[in-house]
Amino acid sequence: MEGRVRARLMSHIAQQIPELDRKGLREFGLVTGGIIAGLFGLLLPWIFGFAIPYWPWVVGVVLVVWALAAPDTLRSVYRMWMRFGMLMSRVTTPIIMGIVFFAVMVPVGLLMRSLGHDPLARKFSANSESYRVTSRNPPRENMEKPF
Repeated sequence: MEGRVRARLMSHIAQQIPELDRKGLREFGLVTGGIIAGLFGLLLPWIFGFAIPYWPWVVGVVLVVWALAAPDTLRSVYRMWMRFGMLMSRVTTPIIMGIVFFAVMVPVGLLMRSLGHDPLARKFSANSESYRVTSRNPPRENMEKPF
């Protein structure tokens, strides 16, 4: 059972990864090499006050040279990188959305409830015959210039 689930997940991920031509693989190598060198070699050490490490520059230069020399051979690196990105998105997206929900939506809902605001008009009323809200017909002028 576990093998089937894993196979389905991997086939689903593989279907979402676009195939790149030679130019796309070259751009992938150049951009990824530049980002690794710039982010991990300059920006993060500068922000946190660390010494500038050498490994990001080595990895960045290797990727840039590889992309310029033989971009077609970067296909396996590209696929692994995209699979890693897909896996990270499946993990981080629910976490980030959960944080946003509990940090924004729950306090707003609690505040609205405490103030007695009910935007959906869900309160039960034994006296009313219907809960239907009659709509207003918009004026004709709204349709003369819709945009």
